[in-house]
Amino acid sequence: MFVSLLKRGLPFTLTLLVGSGLGSIFSSTTPRTNTRSNVTTTVTTTARNSSCRERHRARAVAESTPLIVTFEPNTRLTEAARRNQTVGVVELLVRFDADGKATVVDRLTTLPDGLTEEAERAAERTTFRPATINGKPYTVTEVRQFIFSLDRY
Repeated sequence: MFVSLLKRGLPFTLTLLVGSGLGSIFSSTTPRTNTRSNVTTTVTTTARNSSCRERHRARAVAESTPLIVTFEPNTRLTEAARRNQTVGVVELLVRFDADGKATVVDRLTTLPDGLTEEAERAAERTTFRPATINGKPYTVTEVRQFIFSLDRY
């Protein structure tokens, strides 16, 4: 009985002690002792650091813009798809480069009768303004959906 209690309680106790010790070492508070009395006060040092971080984060967010698609060409049903009444959604993983070029990286869902190829052509003809961070354009990869239905055409 004592052995099973020891097996279950000892790991918990050790984890609690080690966690408390590490928490006090790596915490953002530093204990300071007042020399006039034996009272220990805790001073938080994160207020100054977090406001500095928030200022930098706010500046980065304010100077960043998302990817903006300015033109996405319409997709058209192929003759084979119209004849077979093939409809659905093609999902493509598209990389929008910093230099303004769109490239299909992967086909996530496909459709027969040339619809996947039609979606790829439309994705590569997409025009956009690249996303920026601090005024510098960067590459973004997104999942784009191309819907094919008989009602739209």
